Amino acid sequence: MRYAIYARVSTDHDSQKESVGHQIAFFNRYVEERSGTIYDVYKDEGVSGTSIKGRSDLQRLLRDARAKNFEYVLFKSISRFARDIQDGINIKRELDNLGIGMIFIEQNIDTKTADGELMFSIHLSVAQQESEATSKRVKFGRREKAAKGKFNGSLPPFGYIKNGNILELDPKYSLIVKELFRLYLYENMGLYKLSRYLNNAGIPTPRTIAGAKNAGVLWQQSTIKLILTNPLYTGNMVQNRTETISLRTNQRKEIPAEQQTVVPNTHPSLISMEEFHEAQMKLKTKGERRSNGQESLFAHIAVCADCGMGMHFKKDRGGYTCGKYGKYGKKYCSSHYIKADDLLSKVRQHLKLLTAGNQINTRKLVEIFKKESGYNADNLDKELRKVESKLSLLAKKQSRLLDLLNEGELTQEEWRTQNTLIRNENALLSVRKAELMTQVKNEKDLDTNIQVFEKQVKKLLHLNFEDERILKQIVMKLIQKIEVYSDGNIKIHYNIAHPKLIHGA
Repeated sequence: MRYAIYARVSTDHDSQKESVGHQIAFFNRYVEERSGTIYDVYKDEGVSGTSIKGRSDLQRLLRDARAKNFEYVLFKSISRFARDIQDGINIKRELDNLGIGMIFIEQNIDTKTADGELMFSIHLSVAQQESEATSKRVKFGRREKAAKGKFNGSLPPFGYIKNGNILELDPKYSLIVKELFRLYLYENMGLYKLSRYLNNAGIPTPRTIAGAKNAGVLWQQSTIKLILTNPLYTGNMVQNRTETISLRTNQRKEIPAEQQTVVPNTHPSLISMEEFHEAQMKLKTKGERRSNGQESLFAHIAVCADCGMGMHFKKDRGGYTCGKYGKYGKKYCSSHYIKADDLLSKVRQHLKLLTAGNQINTRKLVEIFKKESGYNADNLDKELRKVESKLSLLAKKQSRLLDLLNEGELTQEEWRTQNTLIRNENALLSVRKAELMTQVKNEKDLDTNIQVFEKQVKKLLHLNFEDERILKQIVMKLIQKIEVYSDGNIKIHYNIAHPKLIHGA
């Protein structure tokens, strides 16, 4: 039997790294006792179990599973595997379809056994509840610390260092923060020029200084803006500015200013309150001035095919170049220059090909989209019918158990034990039914979207592509993005999943 081993810890502290080593040592003995072989060891360190995003070795494990390189995956516990019901069930179902089982040592669960799925689902639900409870406790603790003026963040703001929960000036980089505000307020340097200034000066980025994972080597305008909008530089501790909406997606929302936790004069300031407010007003004014509605035809749609950054229109050159090339030079990407007229001509040509033959080309495009998006309405319907059938069968079992109890064939304790198992399974199946019904609805919505897209394409036959105002409307409604390659070729990604109506056609 070939086994895969997966180990995860939520921090990269030395104590938890040792935990990974202990897990792997235990699994080695486990496999040896069963005369099996270990295909590979997969370990994610310093990542949460609330989502599979960011867990690179779990993703690698799944790729190897699809290649059927092993028959079982070993986990220390459900919580090491996942703390989210949807993620856990989705992975389990994929492994089930591949004929691969999972063994969880602490819970004594083998998903290939008869009661494995039920016990797996119950413990997975408990793991998610524990994760949510922990999140609430942590959030409460952070608010209490913030109210005392203690810094909550894992990484200090650029220009400061942490001494416990207190912020102190970083002697090496605090002056850089002062200089950024001075250049922005009094030398009229914008975010773009400031980022180039720091990159040319060889100043490391904040995440690089902090030793954070995935730290970028180049200063971005967004990083500059985060510094210019951070009220902590005034010497006041302003925290709880945002909060997590969902543990699963890590989406955050801004907290109104009056609900934020503010404790004045907790650490040395780098700018005055007046300078901070002046910077906010200037940022707001510049943002309004930039948004004048006069954008190029393919703004926010044309992207570099190699680095993925947006293509920027250069009026003096009469064309588009890669945004990364424009910002940082040829060291990071090539220009991908394409004349505006050439791009316009190629897009018109693609649209005309799309409408040629009307139904045939549209149908082919839709088929490609379905294949790329994993469109699976039939599979969902089949699974939904199976779940409904199981729920019906459980209802009959429950009724039969009651009859046996009334007839004296079962004791009260026997009835209670079996009825509890049925109720637990019923609850899990009901959750899955609700999930499937939502997914089926989404697939039906997708069907509707595809029909809408086809109707919009038909309308193109009656539109004048040479009229740039009409063409811009078409581009914005039907095209998600246009990839521009270094040789001048393009690839259009049509917005089939979320088509927007073309009015006045």
